[in-house]
This record gives sequence, structure tokens and C-alpha cells, in this order.
Amino acid sequence: MRHLVLADIHGNWPALEAVLQAAPPFDRVLFLGDAVGYYPDGDRVLDWLLEVGAECVLGNHDAWLLALEALPQEGAVLEILAWQRARLSRRHLEFLASWPWQKEAAGALLVHGSPCDPFEYLDELEAARRAFACTEARLAFHGHTHLAGAFLQLPGPRPWVRYGRFLEGGELRLPPAVRALANPGSVGQPRDGVPGAAFALWEGERLEFFRVAYDLGRVARRLEEEGFPLWLYTRLTLGE
Repeated sequence: MRHLVLADIHGNWPALEAVLQAAPPFDRVLFLGDAVGYYPDGDRVLDWLLEVGAECVLGNHDAWLLALEALPQEGAVLEILAWQRARLSRRHLEFLASWPWQKEAAGALLVHGSPCDPFEYLDELEAARRAFACTEARLAFHGHTHLAGAFLQLPGPRPWVRYGRFLEGGELRLPPAVRALANPGSVGQPRDGVPGAAFALWEGERLEFFRVAYDLGRVARRLEEEGFPLWLYTRLTLGE
């Protein structure tokens, strides 16, 4: 079975459309959190996740949107989330609220941040070592950092952990004895210096990373239509 692995869409519908146009055929969608936040079309993203029956886990922006009443209404991120929440239906909110912090799907662990803490960033080797110790899963998918890559743990008396980046795509083969923490990169807002929508396809021992270009002007026009700050567009042009 071939799985489309997505993370951190953040309401960027043009980016998700580009992924769906570029992706090879797939059987199932695994989504690693942060459907909402930053860009205006969180409702369209949630509609699509519902339509395809995606396996989803909660991201920090998803959780913040659900808990807005308990958070101070300050800062652009929370203002955007409040704007989005006012436009979501009860069905959308119930769907978001049904997502766990982590879950097993198709033999892999899905989590937004780390198996240790859904808000933790897996962006350096020591954090990855802790994460491997927090789960027995051979393969875990995570998002949150918006960086496409994978930490690999090789067996031995003192397991060795190394990291590989997949800035513009590439393929990873997982031998039976190797464990992996893999991040497909962000669909909606990459932060590794390479513009475009990032995603991955997983089938058996093979994990393939992709980066697809799309018309960023469509995002700029949506931001202008809804009065969102244009620095959100600038970030996309820089991949940060």
C-alpha cells in the first residue's frame, strides 16, 4: 500500500493542490498535524482531509485553534487562528477535536512533534536520541519543524544516530534493522530555504521525498483578499 505523507499544510490550499497534482497514485493519506494557521483556507484543507478519510494527528496550531478561549488574543498567529475558527463549521471543529496527539497507522507511529512531546522540535541529534528512546516504533513520521529529512538509528551496543536532509526530494531505503524518524517537510510553509510544497510517499521499505513548485502569486492574492499580512507570502518565496 502506498501512503501519501503530509505535514504542516497551514491553510495553504494552492500548495496542497500542487501536491495532489504532482503526487503519484496513492492509497491512503497520513497527516501529521497543523491543518490550520498562517494561510486563509483551513476550511478547504479540512474538507479534503475529511473527504479522503485521512489518518490525522493533532498539531500545535490545531490545538491552539481549539483552545482559543483559554489563550491570550495577542500576536498575528492567534489572530489568524481566531479568524479561521470563526469560519469553520461544527463538523470541522469536531473533526479537529477527534485527532489524537499520536497514533499508529499502517505499522508506523504518527506524531506532530516528537514521540516524547508533541510540541518538541526534532531538529538536532540529541532530541532525536530522546525521541527514539520514547517509542518502540521502527518508523515514526513527524512534522512541526517544517524541514524535510530523516533521523536514522543504526543498531549496535551504542546505537548510532545520523541525519539526512531532503531539500529537493530524494529516496530513502530502510533496511530491516534500521529505525527512522522521518519528516516529509511542510506542504504549506517550508523552512529549509527551498520554496515549494514538500511531501513524501511511503511504500514498504521505500520512502520518497518530493518538492513541487507552484504559483505563489495565488497565495499572495488570497492573503490580499482576506487582509492577511504579506510577510506570509515573503516567507514562501524564501522557503523560510
